[in-house]
Amino acid sequence: MKITARVAYAVLAVFELATHPPQQRVQAREIASRQQIPLRFLEQILIQLKKAGLVRSIRGAAGGYALEKPSEQISLKDVMEAVEGEILFFDPSRSPNASIVKVWMEIEGEFQEKLQSISIQDLVRRKIQEDKVIVYHI
Repeated sequence: MKITARVAYAVLAVFELATHPPQQRVQAREIASRQQIPLRFLEQILIQLKKAGLVRSIRGAAGGYALEKPSEQISLKDVMEAVEGEILFFDPSRSPNASIVKVWMEIEGEFQEKLQSISIQDLVRRKIQEDKVIVYHI
C-alpha cells in the first residue's frame, strides 16, 4: 500500500490546524506555506475534510479554518477516510485460498486498528518531543 499525496497533505493540514489554539482560525494560504502544500490542492482537501466533519471554515476577514473537534478525537484513519474513502487493504474475492484470505484480512484489521489508535494530537506531541531534543557536538 502506498500513501497518496492527498492523504499525506490532508494529515499535514490537520496537523497544522492542531498546532494552533482551537479558537484561532488559520487561512489556507498559511497552511499551504507552512506545510509546503500546493494551495489549489489544499483547498480541495480542506473541502473534503470539512464534509467529513473534521474541520470547519469561517468566512470573512478573520476567517480561515479550524478543527471541528479536539485533535485527540481525530485519528489518522479519520483523515485518510475523509480524503480517500473506505480503506481497503485487500479484496477477499481476489483469492480462492481461504487461509491466505484470512491472513490478509488479519493484516488489514491490524493496520486499521493502528491507524485508529494514532490521533493527530499524538503527532503534535511527537513533533514537540523532537523539537526539544538537544544534540551535543563534541
